[in-house]
Amino acid sequence: MINDSLNRIWILSKKNISLYINKGPVLIFGLLFPFFMTLSWAIGRAITINHVFIGIVSMTSFFTATAISPVVLPIETREKSLERILVSPISLSEILLGIVIASTLYTLIITSVITIIFILLFSIVFNSIATIFLMFLGVGLMSILGSLLGLLSAAYPTDKTSDVMLIMNLIKFPLLFMSGIFIPLHSLPPYLLFLSFFSPITFLTDLLRFCVDGSNFFTYQFDVVLLTTWIGVLFIVGYLIHKRTMPKRLAETGKTKKKMKMMKKNIKASRVL
Repeated sequence: MINDSLNRIWILSKKNISLYINKGPVLIFGLLFPFFMTLSWAIGRAITINHVFIGIVSMTSFFTATAISPVVLPIETREKSLERILVSPISLSEILLGIVIASTLYTLIITSVITIIFILLFSIVFNSIATIFLMFLGVGLMSILGSLLGLLSAAYPTDKTSDVMLIMNLIKFPLLFMSGIFIPLHSLPPYLLFLSFFSPITFLTDLLRFCVDGSNFFTYQFDVVLLTTWIGVLFIVGYLIHKRTMPKRLAETGKTKKKMKMMKKNIKASRVL
C-alpha cells in the first residue's frame, strides 16, 4: 500500500519535472531573477565575498523553489489534465507531494551546482566539514519550504499562471527584504528584527552565516528547528486550503467547457445563416 503510494508520487514528480522545467516562469523567476538581483546588489558596493555567497545561495534556493510549484496546478487546470489525474486512484496529498518533490529536486540540483561553482571560483572557506553538511541541510530545508510556499499560493483556483505568480511575488518579495540577506540581523533595529521572524529566509541566511564565517545571530540548532517548523505549518495549511479550493478549480474548468460549447454552437449557427 505504502509502496504503491510512493510509486504514484514519484511518477507525478517525474512528470512535473519533465513538463515544467522549461516553462517561462520557472526559467525567469527560478534562474535569471536571483542572478541579476544579486548582481545589482553586489556591484559597486563594499560587500565581502562571503556576504555575496550567502546572499546568492539564499536567493537561488528560495526563488528556484517558488518557481515550479506555483505553476503546475494552473497549467494543468487550463489543459484539463488535472481532471484526468483526479479521476484516477490518486489522493490529493499524493498530487501535492508530487509537485513538492519535483520542485524540491529541481531546487536542490540548481542550488547545489551554483553553490559548488561559487565555492571553487572564490575559494569559500568553511569552519569545518560538518558545516558544509549543515549548509546543504539548510538548502534542502529551504527547497522543501519554498516549494510548499509556492504550492500554497497555487491554491487560488485559477487556470492563469500570471494570477498565481502575482500572488507569489507579493509574498516572496516582502519575505526577502525582511530577512537578513541585505542587512545583517546584528544591524537591524528591534522592530525589524521582530519582523524577520516572519520570513523563513532569515533562518537559512543565519544558518549560512554560521557555516561560512560564524557571524550568525541565532544558534544553528534554532535555525534548523524554525525551518522545520515552517515546513510543517505550510504543509498542513496548504493541504487544508487545497482541499477546500480544489472543487472550485474544477468548477472553473467546467464553466470553461460550457463556454467553449456555447462558442462552438454559435459558430455553427453563424455558418448556417
